[in-house]
Amino acid sequence: MNRIFKKSIILLSAGFLFAACDRYEGDLTAPAYLEIGTVTLKDNPADSWSPEDGFFTSAIDAVNVIVWQEGDEAETDLGTYNLPCRIPVLKQGNIDIVRVVPVVKQNGIAGTRIAYPFFETLTLNNIQLTTDSVTRIDTLETHYISHSVMSVLWKEFFEPGPGAVKLDTVVSRLVYKSDTVRSGYGCGVIRIPDSVTALNFWADTTCHVGDPGAVLYLEMDYWSDFDFSVGLKNPSYSGGSDIVMSAMTIYGKPEAGWQKIYINLGKIWSQTYRHYPDIRLYFTAFNPDHKNGSLFIDNMKLIAM
Repeated sequence: MNRIFKKSIILLSAGFLFAACDRYEGDLTAPAYLEIGTVTLKDNPADSWSPEDGFFTSAIDAVNVIVWQEGDEAETDLGTYNLPCRIPVLKQGNIDIVRVVPVVKQNGIAGTRIAYPFFETLTLNNIQLTTDSVTRIDTLETHYISHSVMSVLWKEFFEPGPGAVKLDTVVSRLVYKSDTVRSGYGCGVIRIPDSVTALNFWADTTCHVGDPGAVLYLEMDYWSDFDFSVGLKNPSYSGGSDIVMSAMTIYGKPEAGWQKIYINLGKIWSQTYRHYPDIRLYFTAFNPDHKNGSLFIDNMKLIAM
């Protein structure tokens, strides 16, 4: 009796084992691959910004990809990938929806990449995937979100024309220098002599944000021999000295050339709005080694929603 019982247990165990093996092998389907080359930023004809040259410079270096196929209970988040990327997908056939979310380095830091809130998520329909094959999308174009949601509070693109630069007088407009200008026909330049250890400059006007919970970013291109800080300078509520708050320090890397950065100012704005309802951009270039050099800036815009 015991021998029969033991034999039954062995047979049942073997049955479960083979069933488990069959199920496991079925889950190991070879993936299909979705390959994405680049994501660029373009004007949206349906909501034109009528921008200056340089308005659409960008540094979208990663994407978050989400897919949904008919029959799925919910969308599947495939994760975030540096561009260009080849993404394995354990689905095949017609993929009804592929969502591509543009991702940038917040504050220029790779470890704090975010889905940039001012860029539209791209929705692709009916993408065909085949097991062990690659479906390639060379270039995708995203756009800024609508005027009705996003506001450009302040901007300076340094293009030639009448009017002074919208920054302190230490900032000059450099024009028609193709080997230096980031885009268009002009950029800003701050010449820093070896006689100073720090040089401050600021925006010419204050900007009204209003909502203490606003999403607030400064976008800019820069090329610098020096480290420099970016922050806000506001009058104190008591009428005393201005309050200067630094959002971050950007490290000068002259060998890197022009770089794009997305600086989150929302946090320090939420700390200062109680004192003053408006903000002024404030910068400090640091020169502790007493060297001669330059800080180039371009395509600056303060945006909020």
